[in-house]
Amino acid sequence: MKRIGISTLAALTLIAVWSVGPSSKGTDNAYAQTVIPRVESVYLLTYFDVATAFQPSVGTYGGPGHSGGTGDALLRIVNDGSGGTTDGVTPALADPVADVCANIYVYNDVQEQQECCSCPLTPNSLLTFSVISDLTSNPLNPKESLSAGVIKIVGSTPADPADCSNTPGAVTAATFTTQSGGLHAWINHTETMASNQAGFNPPFGFVTSTSVVSLDTAILSPSELANELQLGCTFINDTDQGGSEAIGICRCGLGD
Repeated sequence: MKRIGISTLAALTLIAVWSVGPSSKGTDNAYAQTVIPRVESVYLLTYFDVATAFQPSVGTYGGPGHSGGTGDALLRIVNDGSGGTTDGVTPALADPVADVCANIYVYNDVQEQQECCSCPLTPNSLLTFSVISDLTSNPLNPKESLSAGVIKIVGSTPADPADCSNTPGAVTAATFTTQSGGLHAWINHTETMASNQAGFNPPFGFVTSTSVVSLDTAILSPSELANELQLGCTFINDTDQGGSEAIGICRCGLGD
């Protein structure tokens, strides 16, 4: 079979495209590539379990001899640089403001918000948080365990650096209005599984495993945002304004 030359193949391709183009009704330019924006949630969430193999949670799970968390977890957040949003869901393709504020809410395992904070991320930046040192070391109620719980993150679009404040009494996580996509996050889990398999010494031993998972996305309802996330952070802010210590404000980790 005779091989088709490059120039002949190009000509045939042009004819094929020309023949298809005019039949595309409702298209101004049949040859222009359509850019489809990526749709993503602005709402990320995960669980953490750093100590229930040793210490019961507020919800009474765990303690000595139980399966559960057995060490610090690292939360890593990246800003992909897609910028702010026009509708709270779809990243704006040509938005010149690509900075995103990560508004973080930390709960124990009985649905009580214990810490909140707001951390700025410039495009293509990485923030790394220690769950023990940065996100759970300064709880609103230090009498309750944070050996396990829930982390929620909502991205917002800051108009200027002041719109991503982590100042006690004025944390942006309590007040932002414009949501933003562009954040991606991962967390590691170190877990000890109680085992009664033969061969363990002592007979009731443990198997330890470590995994890294990306945070799940979810649909953020107006009620969840206003009446749970922001209201809880507002209470923490109000408590700080009336007290002598900045409790309930998590730290922004390292990086960026």
